[in-house]
Amino acid sequence: MITTRYVRDHLDEIRKAIADRGSAFPLEELLELDESWRKMKTELQEFQARRNKASLEISEMKKRGGDIQAQISAMGELKSKIDELEATIPSYESRIDALIWSVPNTLDPSVPLGMPPKANKHLGTWGKPRNKQTPSHEEILSKLGLLDVERAAKVSGARFYYLRGDIVMLEQALLKYALDKMSKKGFTLIEPPFMLKKRYYRGVAPLATFEDALYKITESGEASTNKAIEHMEEELFLIGTAEHPLAAMHAEEVFPGKALPLKYAGISPCFRREAGAHGKDTKGIFRVHQFDKVEQFIYCRQEDEEKYFKELEANSDEIFQELGLHHQKVLLCSGDTGHQMRRTIDFEAWFPSQNGFRELASCSSAGEWQSVRLDIKYEEKGSKKYMTTLNNTAISATRTTACIVENYYSEKDGSITVPDVLVPYVGKSKIG
Repeated sequence: MITTRYVRDHLDEIRKAIADRGSAFPLEELLELDESWRKMKTELQEFQARRNKASLEISEMKKRGGDIQAQISAMGELKSKIDELEATIPSYESRIDALIWSVPNTLDPSVPLGMPPKANKHLGTWGKPRNKQTPSHEEILSKLGLLDVERAAKVSGARFYYLRGDIVMLEQALLKYALDKMSKKGFTLIEPPFMLKKRYYRGVAPLATFEDALYKITESGEASTNKAIEHMEEELFLIGTAEHPLAAMHAEEVFPGKALPLKYAGISPCFRREAGAHGKDTKGIFRVHQFDKVEQFIYCRQEDEEKYFKELEANSDEIFQELGLHHQKVLLCSGDTGHQMRRTIDFEAWFPSQNGFRELASCSSAGEWQSVRLDIKYEEKGSKKYMTTLNNTAISATRTTACIVENYYSEKDGSITVPDVLVPYVGKSKIG
């Protein structure tokens, strides 16, 4: 579990990460609160010991018929001090708890320092655009009768959708293709729970800032995003990605070192509020509140982080190349790297309608950040260490579908060519 001791033991690294990220995290407040809390706990224990001792002395004096008024008066003073500390300490513990779970991760040395987009580092480009310019995927799919956002908005609200006909087959083909690929690469396929308890969710993501992006399930079973709702022990959140239940799956467990690495491919729907999103991203199926995704996840030894990060990165390269999608890789800078990640590479594919690249996958390492909070360890040579966790998108179904539609659309006959690798799953080479 994350503790102030862990922070003190890694203080220089955490302080540097906060500065490099340009984070406003109040580290000094946390340290001061912790020092005051420890001092008060010590005082409380001393006062309680003195009270217990005085109580015994009063009892003995009573038996001997001695005068106990002075001792009773002293006992009253001790009780007042104990009551005051017992009333004060919980407020310190509450604030420390809120801060300790929000400590940002340290950064990998490879992460460029600075703020986006200028400081992000371009790592390379593959392929060329299949189409220089096309209508947006929303226009194409709506024209072909394969997408209906109007009726979805009527029954569910903005940024939901109905997919129809062959485009459903294409999206399902992407998911099955990703599952087959991951299985052949030795990943265990997992369909996780689609909800997580709050106490585990805060172990996998910075819930203090991430909570607004999640759909909450109240005790009565009603979905809610109202932060004022009382926080209950069994409060549930709909997952934003399979990464989160995969990370929480082994909470409070210890594995033998010989069992590592653990490689999982999770398939699940993902639910996100996407509050504040606007512009072209909100049209069609690129940025929506519900979508399906196959996520890669690895638990490994700390010293094997680089090896498996490269493996996950190579998997995405292979997937986008097999789909024939022109794409680039970008190493995110310190100001753009997610709060819980040590480093992230974004895979961005070409969208002809926008004449630019858009993110379809992210390959990240969380280092110990998740395993410390979830208490996940491995044991080797009599020593226990925290796991390193890594994750990477295999396929985000709606975004990748949108990208394929724009890149494989033919204005001549209004058809969408199915990428060769997906033809066996779709059962035809063209749709629309």
